Amino acid sequence: MFVVSLFFTSTVSAQMQDGKQLVVASLHTAATDFTKPFTIALRFKIADEWHLYWKNAGDAGLPIAAKWSLPNGYTAGDLQFPTPEKIVQAGIVAYGYEHQVVLLADISPSPNAPTLTELSVALDWLVCKETCIPGDAKLTLTLSTLSAKDRADAEKLIEATRNALPRPLSESGVALDKAQLSGKTLTMMFSGDKATSITDFFPETVDGFLFNYLSINATGGKVTLSLTPESKTATLQSLRGLVIIDKMGYELAAKISVADNSGGGTEGGAAGGLLDQQFKTDGSTGLPLWLALVFAFIGGVILNVMPCVLPVLSLKVLSFVEHSGQSSAKSRAHGVMFGLGVLASFWALALVIVLFQQAGEQVGWGFQFQSPLFVIGMTTVIFIFGLNLAGVFEFQAPSVSGEVGGALSRRDAVGAFMNGVLATTLATPCTAPFLGSALGFAFSQPASVIFVIFSVIAAGLAAPYMILAAKPEWLKFVPKPGEWMNRFKQFMGFLLFATAIWLLTVLGGQWGAEGVTATVAWLLGVALAAWLVGAFIDFTSSAQRKVTVWISVTLVVGLSYFVAFENLIQWRKLDGKSVAQTAASGGDGIAWKAFSVKAVEEAVQSGKPVFIDFTADWCFTCKVTEKTVLETDVVRQKISELGIVPLRADWTTRNDEITQLLRKFGRSGVPLYVVFPAGKLNEPMVLPEVISVDLLIDAFTKAASTATVDAQR
Repeated sequence: MFVVSLFFTSTVSAQMQDGKQLVVASLHTAATDFTKPFTIALRFKIADEWHLYWKNAGDAGLPIAAKWSLPNGYTAGDLQFPTPEKIVQAGIVAYGYEHQVVLLADISPSPNAPTLTELSVALDWLVCKETCIPGDAKLTLTLSTLSAKDRADAEKLIEATRNALPRPLSESGVALDKAQLSGKTLTMMFSGDKATSITDFFPETVDGFLFNYLSINATGGKVTLSLTPESKTATLQSLRGLVIIDKMGYELAAKISVADNSGGGTEGGAAGGLLDQQFKTDGSTGLPLWLALVFAFIGGVILNVMPCVLPVLSLKVLSFVEHSGQSSAKSRAHGVMFGLGVLASFWALALVIVLFQQAGEQVGWGFQFQSPLFVIGMTTVIFIFGLNLAGVFEFQAPSVSGEVGGALSRRDAVGAFMNGVLATTLATPCTAPFLGSALGFAFSQPASVIFVIFSVIAAGLAAPYMILAAKPEWLKFVPKPGEWMNRFKQFMGFLLFATAIWLLTVLGGQWGAEGVTATVAWLLGVALAAWLVGAFIDFTSSAQRKVTVWISVTLVVGLSYFVAFENLIQWRKLDGKSVAQTAASGGDGIAWKAFSVKAVEEAVQSGKPVFIDFTADWCFTCKVTEKTVLETDVVRQKISELGIVPLRADWTTRNDEITQLLRKFGRSGVPLYVVFPAGKLNEPMVLPEVISVDLLIDAFTKAASTATVDAQR
């Protein structure tokens, strides 16, 4: 590698690498009268895919620095940086500029300053891509040589740059109401017409503190960020930075108050709001890595028997049956391919989660089921699998051995791999014992740790199948292959239809009855298309016949889509939010109240115990627990008897408040059950993912007893 930085007297200087210009720096001014304050522009043209840094570089990097050489009587002001971009690479956050950046500096002469003929500046910068290369240059601007065109171009450049400079917060339409530090979490609350339009916050550096830039979140007029003191004596009294609204930065200078978490605030030490608390929970986010890996593997194994994954067992059982007569080597190969399908799916899921997190989005376990389009896609895939198993059709193609297999229900290595993908996809709506703690740990870690944790979960989920595939003799109880296998395969198809019905109930909570009706109409068209293939195409069909049938299939599927989604519900106009998000139940059920952070705070601080059920329509485990535990007579009576306030946090569709609270409890998905004693906002009781009636009643009793004791004091 050959790097050159030209350090000599010039108006323009270029930093080179292997004959390519990485950075070209230049000086410009539009001034003609240098006896008055004037502005200098420092322009940096940057090579594609490289970037320079803002005055706070972020997790890594160095800001652009300038050292002026001016005659006596002249002073240079601080560099004025335009609003930077947030650049995220491999979990590292930087604040900087790509393509071009122009900095401004104001030069002020004193009354008796000599005539200015030229000025010089020594510049230092760091330009980065995958690697970082320092650059420097000394630029001199000879004022007498500037032409009218030079000044005109400089005037346009300076004017455009001034328009890109951060503006005072008072011009943004928002005002800062509170800036409070609680533990390691800083919370800023904003109000005003555009408060909900705040998308990010770029902090300036603070002596004695390290920011977790990846954790900065701006939602609904609230900004939260975590920062760690470098010493026990470090104090945070003020903070400066840029509030980002519509990609424009607004300058914030805030005085910081510190929440009283010692017990001297509200009763029970509940200083600040719910999201400001440092919860005394099970501490899952503080797990050592080795224990998180153990929990991840155990949780992955347990996923195999959780309700949301049980439908997939039909495919596994069918595979066991059909492989019972194969050689041990072939059986093991199928087991390995199934495991690879699970692993690849978990890696893909981890990649999506990392990308979302780096983009500043909050996601959790099973987040993809919050999308109605994903639910419809999964319903369609499961329905097609069911039709294939029921014998409606077979996509036929000769394999290497000359056998004929179905493309969707193949019994070869590809089929085993796809079964692994399907098993993973249907596993994500559920958590299991141990898994919740492992996921809560993973979602708070760098990208590399997320991939490791997800790989171990994949190993746990695939382990039982791979062991049985490696030991086919353990399947001697399975009858020998025969005609019964066709009947068994058809029966398994009905289990998949049951899974499709469950997915339709999930869709009903997102798009309502009309969304379910449209999807059923779409599935009718899919079924007709599958029947056309099964009835009119076989291995001996002519090319002309196949083309005719496939054209008919395309028309049927296209017409079904248009009628169902474009015409019946016009899905492009839907906002994707649940039409059944208020979870209050009628009849004799629990009188659930809709969840909000404010509702929790008001109920707890008014002296009432609170029970929160974090759930989602796509969480099969949640629904089973609701029927077998929560909606039982004894639980309903105990809630009424003890005055428990029941709140249902419905995560069926995206809800950032719920996601934030799940993270604070060290969890990344549902189900989650939490009980707050009255007046103790920072001492919740976090229950396991799998609960019993006795466990729930015991938690309710303890919460109510704590409230009674406090009242007597």
